[in-house]
Amino acid sequence: MQCVLWEEKMKQGTLAGAVIIQNKRLLLIHNIKHGRRIEVPGGKVHSGETHEQALVRECLEEIGVTVSVGTKIGVYHTPSPEGVFNCHLYHCTILHGEPTICEPHKCDKIGWYTYHELEQLKKDGLLVPNVVGAMEHLKGMMK
Repeated sequence: MQCVLWEEKMKQGTLAGAVIIQNKRLLLIHNIKHGRRIEVPGGKVHSGETHEQALVRECLEEIGVTVSVGTKIGVYHTPSPEGVFNCHLYHCTILHGEPTICEPHKCDKIGWYTYHELEQLKKDGLLVPNVVGAMEHLKGMMK
């Protein structure tokens, strides 16, 4: 039997995440691909694609909205079932559309959450590491 170290199985990649805040609430999706993980819209940055291009594409694919990508909030190391990623979070604004579930096989719920609700999701272990890492920054943005 051949043993493979966990680190050898993990892929390293780049993610881009859209931090969309309206009325002091953060838009989150419930990702169900590998158990329930609650996260901001976004995903993998494809080869030759900028973070901004990835965010525009992912927001349209996942939640059916066109976004304007603003300032970078930060980069957060994020282990996931698909590998280890550096997640670049950006403040985004919805230009067109209303958030809706466009990929029901990947996401079964979408909603707007207060900072207090984020704290509870963190306590329950449902919030992804990149959002947990950004919480102090988000607190200031959601006031």
